[in-house]
Amino acid sequence: MAISRSDVGCWVVKCNPSVWDYFGGRAETGPDPQVRESTWSMSRSSARPALVGKGDLIALWVTGPKTPGVHEIGVVTSDGVVDRPEGFDVEHAVDLEKIAAPCLGVEFTAVRLTPTTYVPRSEIVAVPALQRCEQIRAPRMPNPGYLTHDETAALTELVAARVDTAVLARVGWGPQPANCGQMFSSADEYSSFASSESSPRVIIST
Repeated sequence: MAISRSDVGCWVVKCNPSVWDYFGGRAETGPDPQVRESTWSMSRSSARPALVGKGDLIALWVTGPKTPGVHEIGVVTSDGVVDRPEGFDVEHAVDLEKIAAPCLGVEFTAVRLTPTTYVPRSEIVAVPALQRCEQIRAPRMPNPGYLTHDETAALTELVAARVDTAVLARVGWGPQPANCGQMFSSADEYSSFASSESSPRVIIST
């Protein structure tokens, strides 16, 4: 499905635990929740990575039968995507062939949610505004997926009920729908928004 930046409130990157051991990798980084620097892979076969920009909101969705749902929320810090000809992090690879394949990557600052604060798929599908989001309708879409502005606002409400507002503000997320899903055409535009009185307090150096 072709989209434009104006359609996107939040990018969604997905982790398949049968390809990369997400929870094994997290176990080595200390207790959660914490604001951390993260990186994730994106498909070379999709046109969407070219739309990703610094300051965009992003969420990480873990797939699979055990704990599917949103496990990280954050803000993109790289200048768009970066080329990763060597593939993704092989240290916690489950399927080495897939992980070592050339891909694109995105860097972001994120709040890593805990086993008690992550947003499970069962809760997401119970919210009318999220029942038809792309991850529910088309879960096999390559990275990145996306949420619309209204869907991003609905997800923000779910996360804000779990995580302190001050922590969320550090990664550009907040309880006010008006602050959700704001996409920017340039890093300068994002910096202007981030320094305004109405925005979350997130500063990204350029």
